Amino acid sequence: MIRSTILATLMSWALVAHTACAFTASSRSVATAKRASATTSSTARFMAFEDFGQETPEDTKERIQELVDNHPVLVFMKGSKLFPQCGFSNTACQILQSFDIDFHSVDVLSDEAIRQGVKEFSQWPTIPQLYVCGEFLGGSDIMIEMYQSGELGEMIEKAKADMI
Repeated sequence: MIRSTILATLMSWALVAHTACAFTASSRSVATAKRASATTSSTARFMAFEDFGQETPEDTKERIQELVDNHPVLVFMKGSKLFPQCGFSNTACQILQSFDIDFHSVDVLSDEAIRQGVKEFSQWPTIPQLYVCGEFLGGSDIMIEMYQSGELGEMIEKAKADMI
C-alpha cells in the first residue's frame, strides 16, 4: 500500500516536471517565432531558425576535444558525478572519488550529440569513458583493472600535479 502510494506520488511529480518542461520549451519556441516574424525577409527568417539547427558531427568533435583538453580528469558518463544513472558510471565515480581528486563529468544522457559523438571520438562503443591528461583510458572495466594494478593511481597523481 505504502509502496504504491509512493510510486503514484513519484509518477505525479514526473508528469508535472514533464509538463513544465514542455511548457517552457513551447514558450521559448513562441518567443523565437515572434522574433523571427519580426524580421522582414523570408531569407532572414530562415537564417534566424537555422541558428538553432543541429550541431554537425565536426562541431561535436571539436566540443569533445575542448572538454578533453580543458579537464585533466574527465569522465563521460550516464548521469553526473553527484548522481550516476547506471552501475558502470557509478563504479567509475567511486574509483575516481577514492583518489580524492576533483574530476569533471559530462552527462551523455542530457546531450545526444555528445553521447554518440564521444563513441566515435574514442572509437570505444560504451559509456562511461575516462580521459586522464588528454589520454583516453577506457570504460569502467578498464578502470577497475588499472585501479587494481596501481596504474590508474599513478596517472591520477600526474593529473593532480598538472592541476597545481
